[in-house]
Amino acid sequence: MTSRNPHLMLAAAILCLSTGAILVRFTTAPPLVIAFYRLTLTALLGGLLMAGTRQSLPARRSDMPRAGLAGLFLALHFAFWITSLSYTTVASSVLFTNLQVIFVIIFSALFRKERITSRALAGVVLALAGSAVIGGGDLLSGRLLGDVLALIGGLMFAVYLMFGRSLRAGVEIWPYTFMVSGMAGIFLAIAMAAGSLPFGGYPLTDYIWFLLMAVLPGIGGHGILNWALKYIKAPVVAISVLGESVGASILGYLILHESLAWFQLLGGAMVLSGIYWAVRSEATPTP
Repeated sequence: MTSRNPHLMLAAAILCLSTGAILVRFTTAPPLVIAFYRLTLTALLGGLLMAGTRQSLPARRSDMPRAGLAGLFLALHFAFWITSLSYTTVASSVLFTNLQVIFVIIFSALFRKERITSRALAGVVLALAGSAVIGGGDLLSGRLLGDVLALIGGLMFAVYLMFGRSLRAGVEIWPYTFMVSGMAGIFLAIAMAAGSLPFGGYPLTDYIWFLLMAVLPGIGGHGILNWALKYIKAPVVAISVLGESVGASILGYLILHESLAWFQLLGGAMVLSGIYWAVRSEATPTP
């Protein structure tokens, strides 16, 4: 990848990310198995790209523990988020998971002592209020468990970002993908063994979906997003990720025929507006 047309590449990454939840719905394997194959295959593809671009693994010993922690929380993120799709709609699941942006802002204020502006705080409150609207409606529909699982998945992703951010600063994109996704795959393999989940014996179509998950939302989505950070400001990338919620909802409607209830439309608009406002406010220097 080169620096040409980074915004076009960013749009392609959002489109790739939007396919993730749809591909999960197509599979018949248990959530932990889906997460294991997606991350393991992503790591293998990252390793091939690392070799093809002649990038190398970092030599610092301190990078491995950080890669392990980042991988652990990345594994937890996918385990919770993929499980949530069995209990709620694609739209609700992706919206609640995208609250990770709000969690990152809160964690930065709590643990990095980065002051959160009053305008950003207003965005946080609006996004959380929108989540309450969706959660209240889904409670009446019997889908609250899925929302909670997706919310925990977003929380785990925010923690992963806190550990991964410092590691990524000194590690090139494909070695980072190979290390962190590989560690996440190892943790998920341990969880599968502990739960006596078989590693094989699934329909051939499942393995095709696993590979597509690694190629599209894995390399094409997260990989390009991390690459784009070199050419596009981080707040712009963070805000653009909101397009995943819109894209996944549209694909869910067109492919899975999942209609959107009024509370999902209202709450979703509040969540997206709140995240957008919070990120823009944090990116704008205070006078």
